[in-house]
Amino acid sequence: MAETEIKVGDYVAAKKFGPLEHDFTGEVTKVYDNSVLVEIRSYDPKDKTAVGDMNNRAVVRKSEAKITAAPGDSEA
Repeated sequence: MAETEIKVGDYVAAKKFGPLEHDFTGEVTKVYDNSVLVEIRSYDPKDKTAVGDMNNRAVVRKSEAKITAAPGDSEA
């Protein structure tokens, strides 16, 4: 599968799971074999408590993470 490799610093969008009721976006802080650790940056206000309980972090499957921006991407 010709998929773009997710790297630390990439911004990704992820689907809701577990205690989260809405999709969210965040920055990749660590890359594992099949998943990434995401620092949640943007989320639905209704998920504030759940995001806080998760310390603003979530482990997301690479197959579920969609890159929204990568380091150095800019449209000036």
